[in-house]
Amino acid sequence: MSVTREFRRGDGVTVITESGIAGGRTFVLVHGIGMGHRYWSDLAEALAREGRVLALDLPGFGDAPDTEHPLSMPESGEYLAALLEGEDLHDVVLVGHSMGAQIVAETAARHPERVGAVVLIAPTVNPRERSAALQALRLLQDESMSKPKVLALSLRSYLQAGPRWYFAKLRLMIAHRVEDALPKVSAPALVIRGEDDHVSPRGWAQQVSRLLPRGRYVEVPHRGHETMVTAGEQVAKLISAHARGEAVGVDVRTPAEPPPPPLLARAFWIANDYTYALGRQLSLLAPPWSVRGERVTPHAWSTGSTVLPEIVLLPGVYEHWTFLRPLGNALNAAGYRVRVVHGLGANRRGIAETAERLARALERTPPPGAGRVLVAHSKGGLIGKQLLVSSGAAAAAAVAAAREASAGGSTAGESTADPAMAAAAASGPSDAAPLGVLGLVTVCTPFSGSRYAALLVDPSIRAFLPSDETIVMLGRDTSVNGRIVSIFGRYDLHIPDGSMLEGATNVRVPVVGHFRILGAPETWRAVFDGVALLSAR
Repeated sequence: MSVTREFRRGDGVTVITESGIAGGRTFVLVHGIGMGHRYWSDLAEALAREGRVLALDLPGFGDAPDTEHPLSMPESGEYLAALLEGEDLHDVVLVGHSMGAQIVAETAARHPERVGAVVLIAPTVNPRERSAALQALRLLQDESMSKPKVLALSLRSYLQAGPRWYFAKLRLMIAHRVEDALPKVSAPALVIRGEDDHVSPRGWAQQVSRLLPRGRYVEVPHRGHETMVTAGEQVAKLISAHARGEAVGVDVRTPAEPPPPPLLARAFWIANDYTYALGRQLSLLAPPWSVRGERVTPHAWSTGSTVLPEIVLLPGVYEHWTFLRPLGNALNAAGYRVRVVHGLGANRRGIAETAERLARALERTPPPGAGRVLVAHSKGGLIGKQLLVSSGAAAAAAVAAAREASAGGSTAGESTADPAMAAAAASGPSDAAPLGVLGLVTVCTPFSGSRYAALLVDPSIRAFLPSDETIVMLGRDTSVNGRIVSIFGRYDLHIPDGSMLEGATNVRVPVVGHFRILGAPETWRAVFDGVALLSAR
């Protein structure tokens, strides 16, 4: 059974719906834009079995009247802190969804003495899509909107808020940079995301977790943006475990190592991997052909959204660009323009020489306004990193980090800025991003080399030895690692020591193989997220 009361501050009124039992933790639930306490019903009921639950209707939403002027996100954070003080609450578990996550982050950053733990569900706003139109599009694409319960709750809440108040608050929500508050949140924090959430994509949600000094990350399978509505019991269990101090989810800074696979499973995976590779190599023989000798790229690859960066594909050793055609098609279908570099042949030249060829090819055309992102496989990732180092992108990243530090972003005892965010800050105009390259997203790249290269006599393969001069040099140069997203699977025969790169965004996908991973939708989604992350301003 629940009771309702009001909290007043100035002309602002918040309706508090309290339920639960005495003696446990206190959970304060902060809704997203246009919503209210009702959409927490299943989750609140589950949490109420373990402690006190305060579900809020913030001013202008749910059953609360609006104020003369809507509060910004920092002002809303102060307002929430005043509510905690007025209710004499300490050591609370603050739970925010969507816009509510922004408010909770501000409160936790500004008033750590009242906050014991933080949960951010589907946090907004993805910096790459900081506009009302894109936010609306992503919400319409989200699978949650096909659920009758979500639609009913959303329609009722939006009608209660009214369009004037909703859009006034939306402008303030989009203008807010939650990434500035996240590093100041000292409480243990858990980021929860629905696996199919279009509004809060994986790359952004994981970046939120990385920016939190004590952040962890977990996904709810087959759920969208309103995951706490469609999976209330499951989300409540995650929140309860986090509140008890259990290690929920993963620290996305270090992807968990999977257990070693059985020998029979490895044999099956390897056979499938080489079957896929053979099929991709044979596809080079398929029409259309060109009389000039250059393979014709799909016409559709030259079309796409001008607000998205251009993609430049870089294949691995003994791979023609056609090897990456499935990934290129997926990127193009997602709205990206896709470009290849002709003249690399089977990509057997040295890494430094090929990086120089790539730089000359990119210099021939002015970079698009939205910049370029290199998308690579295997050796292509080493070429891409070499280009970032040699083109001056390393210096740009260092300047961005120094600029952020001099602006007073960190003080003694605080963690330094996340390298990916420093990279994003550097990836602005072409003078800060040489050749217009914003960064590199690469799949199954041997950044530390591969000891198996010693088994072959081919110089183009032995160049991957861990002792190779180029491998060692690139390993020592960490200045551009914040501009790199490294994607890898559960098992890769070719890279026994893995593809994790210190300081980069490392993403493990639930796919096996060195080649077959390129054709997996899970990999494509990780690549999309990586490109979006590097494109963020």
